[in-house]
Amino acid sequence: MDSESHAAHAGSEHAATGHRAAVIIASNSAAAGRSADTTGPRLVAWLRGLGLRCGEPQVVADGAPVGAALAALLAEPEAGRPRVIVTSGGTGVTSADLTPEQTAPLLDRTLPGIAHALWEAGTRNTATAVLSRGLAGVAGRTFIVNLPGSEGGVRDGMAVLEPLLPHLLAQLDDIRDHAPRAQQHARAQAQKHAGVGPHAGAGPHTGGKGHGAHSTAPADGSSAPRAWAAVPATEDSAVVEAAVGPEPLDADAVAAAVVTPAMGAVAQFRGLIRHHDAGREDVVGLDYTAHPDAQAVMARVVAEVAERHPGVRVYCRHRIGELAVGEDAIVVAVAAAHRGAAFACCAQVVDEVKARVPIWKQQHYAAGGHDWVGLQ
Repeated sequence: MDSESHAAHAGSEHAATGHRAAVIIASNSAAAGRSADTTGPRLVAWLRGLGLRCGEPQVVADGAPVGAALAALLAEPEAGRPRVIVTSGGTGVTSADLTPEQTAPLLDRTLPGIAHALWEAGTRNTATAVLSRGLAGVAGRTFIVNLPGSEGGVRDGMAVLEPLLPHLLAQLDDIRDHAPRAQQHARAQAQKHAGVGPHAGAGPHTGGKGHGAHSTAPADGSSAPRAWAAVPATEDSAVVEAAVGPEPLDADAVAAAVVTPAMGAVAQFRGLIRHHDAGREDVVGLDYTAHPDAQAVMARVVAEVAERHPGVRVYCRHRIGELAVGEDAIVVAVAAAHRGAAFACCAQVVDEVKARVPIWKQQHYAAGGHDWVGLQ
């Protein structure tokens, strides 16, 4: 998630100002009721989590109905018109995949860099991602982007777009006065700890009842990490903790924290530093660095996953700083009444934290030198 670093700017709060967003799902089968729409609700929840007002997804058939839905949204009075429109589906090369053709005539300006970023993110998981023909661009003051219809394509799209949307919306509002980055971060941190701003409530009640997550951001507005504090593990808390910080991880304590008498299974994941990577076997350690907003993103991501699995209790911690081979970089534990829910939720937490939380790793070698994993 190298593009996350661009999120710290004067418009970093901009996506939380109540602008409207819309989601259009292009699927012949879903429109006809032959299959369920799974990506639409996920996109809506994500957009709402960014502070945007977003109604339920609009499911339409492939082809001309997509263009009609887009045109109808763009024809609304400017004051209430969506500022972000995300489509999903119809970006491939079958005869029914016509979302780009329906989108192109409506765009005033294209944003090819975003399309390239989406391809790059997708190819890290599947080579066929390069077949997506999705467009990104601007129609008036509305940003439109075409995402694939697959769960993976949507997940990759959210990871790419999340750090870009605040700056993009600020530019569409012609906000060009960018304060120094340190001042912006200090202001955002101060707002967070005062209970206002885009990350307000990132403490024990983020995401509403049952989705608390502890925030480790310093109260003085600096980006330096501090030790984790204990979070009450109440019976109705789905997220016991979701944290980014420098403290060593205790896998046994993490697993114990999610257990209650109602739980019949605990699934745990430990991500360890290994001594080999990309054909080299002389890795001696990694240095993890986090974006100032990593804690807020972590809290939101884990809460979103937990909400998809009612009745689970989730604990997720990711370390930052210098780690040696054999140390834990991330520990996730999920408790549930039955093993299937615990396994499924644990896997999704790991996948989404890896894809969306802005944490980078610098890999060091015994022979000297280093590289940035995923940024080469």
